[in-house]
Amino acid sequence: MKNKNFYAAVIILTAAVLGIVWLGSKTIKSVNEKKKWERFSAVTAEVIDGDTIRINERDNLIRLLGIDTPELHHPDLPVQKFGKEAKQLLSSLISGKEITVEYDKTNMNDKYGRLLAYVYTKDGVLVNAELVKSGYAYVYTKSECSKTKEFLVLENIARQFKKGVWEQEAGGREMR
Repeated sequence: MKNKNFYAAVIILTAAVLGIVWLGSKTIKSVNEKKKWERFSAVTAEVIDGDTIRINERDNLIRLLGIDTPELHHPDLPVQKFGKEAKQLLSSLISGKEITVEYDKTNMNDKYGRLLAYVYTKDGVLVNAELVKSGYAYVYTKSECSKTKEFLVLENIARQFKKGVWEQEAGGREMR
């Protein structure tokens, strides 16, 4: 009887220790993930296209992280279908307004020097997600970002409802 109680206590203690170690590693990972993200407020000075803006505060160009919109100013491509609509939607959400910019300190800029960031309205709406949900942006899958899975769900919904670039099922990815 004592052996059974002893073994039961060892199993319970081992499970508790493993649980604490697992929870601790999750907590440390979460804290480290939060430490690498920086936020600041700014005012949108200019909407350049559907996924690029300029802000006043740091005279920075910001490229919306995790998404890609049809081109308006590409040197090698003509203006793409829904490029103007993507810019119009982005303008309606943030043009001249206060926004919150959130970026990963370990992956700050793209190859053109633009700050890669999530942009939130003053009300906390994630603008990047709104563009995908409306069908005016694709999920940028060439590099992973923390919200890729969320954006892919929104893109799938936009595709199912044939919104924006998904208006015609043949539309879509060939514009990348």
